[in-house]
Amino acid sequence: MVIQVSLAWSLAVFGVVWFAVHHKLDDVLDGTLQESAEILYGLLKANAEHLPIGSGGSLPAPPHHERMVWQLVSNDQRVVWRSHSAPTQPLAAVHRERWSADSPDWHVYGIPFDDQGTMLYVAQPHGERRKAQLEAALVTACGALLVGLACAVWLRRRAGRELRPLTDLSEQVARYHPLEPGSSPPMATREELRPVRDAIVHLGDRLAQNVTSERAFSANAAHALRTPLAGLGAQLAMLQRESPADVQPRIQRAREAADRLSRVVTALLSLFRSGGEIKPRHIALAAFVQDLPLPGLAIKVSGDADVQADPDLLAAALLNLLDNSVRYGATQAQVSFRRDAHATVIQLVDNGPGVDEAARKRIGAALATQHYEQDMGLGLMLADRVARAHGGHLVLVPVEQGFGVEITLGLR
Repeated sequence: MVIQVSLAWSLAVFGVVWFAVHHKLDDVLDGTLQESAEILYGLLKANAEHLPIGSGGSLPAPPHHERMVWQLVSNDQRVVWRSHSAPTQPLAAVHRERWSADSPDWHVYGIPFDDQGTMLYVAQPHGERRKAQLEAALVTACGALLVGLACAVWLRRRAGRELRPLTDLSEQVARYHPLEPGSSPPMATREELRPVRDAIVHLGDRLAQNVTSERAFSANAAHALRTPLAGLGAQLAMLQRESPADVQPRIQRAREAADRLSRVVTALLSLFRSGGEIKPRHIALAAFVQDLPLPGLAIKVSGDADVQADPDLLAAALLNLLDNSVRYGATQAQVSFRRDAHATVIQLVDNGPGVDEAARKRIGAALATQHYEQDMGLGLMLADRVARAHGGHLVLVPVEQGFGVEITLGLR
């Protein structure tokens, strides 16, 4: 970016310099032409008696390229003497002192030579003037571009040296995780960066304190709910055995709701117990899924795969996804596994109503950006958090019928 700005600035400077040089060069060339005419006038006047003025010929000279030519033109528009490269026709169609602009090929300056109306014309080809202007433009352009490029390289190196402490601080901030034990806070090598560094560290400390408090509250709340829910489930089971047959379906629905609530609390307890730190163990996924307790849903497992994962967190994630299937009317779920070079993928597809394409993309975008407050419930959020804790993620996959998700686990 520095080089582009410098080059643009160089081109702008070149344009201004070229405009000034162009006009100044015109003045210089005009002054040279005028001075040449006056010097030539003096020489011809001083030697008029010894020169063949009036012969109509040209001044003897060895072959050479004349950048300026001259003529002596009589009052009747006859060229009486000239330089060897000057045209035989008058340079000016009408006698005129000083500058004449009626010639398309020549830039002409004239001064009276004698009392008989003879004029001395000194001229320069327009092509020579344009060539001189072009050469001046090229020299100016090359000089401006070289200076601009040199300044750009210097500025880039200087800016790189000046910004290096800020780059180092940014890299340290990117590695700084206030919730991870042993994570070192960033260090500022420049005095002017110390307030920025201190503000970042203080912000990290406040965020870490808030997150720790929220985790402790959620874990305590989930733990406090777990025991009453277990007792509630036991009491409902006893009540169902002792109650009349006509009220047992209602009690069964209450037991299912209590079981669902217990699974949610268990998942929350597992997630916040880990604090983002997993305890991986070897898991055979096919047997692991088949052992998940979830009445009301027929689970079909296809294939098998081994993975290194936290069994409590993985069970909580899968149970909440399967519980979502039951709550939305699914009766069957197909679970399959595949492995690639870097991860293990668990795919779950149920036979429920599913979601339309627009909703799938909207929920997928919310999962990708971790904006869990939009368009999703606890099951998807929890499963995505568990997947990310294992170095993976959760995505919604398009299926012909039902609802499909894939959990990618990066640890194996």
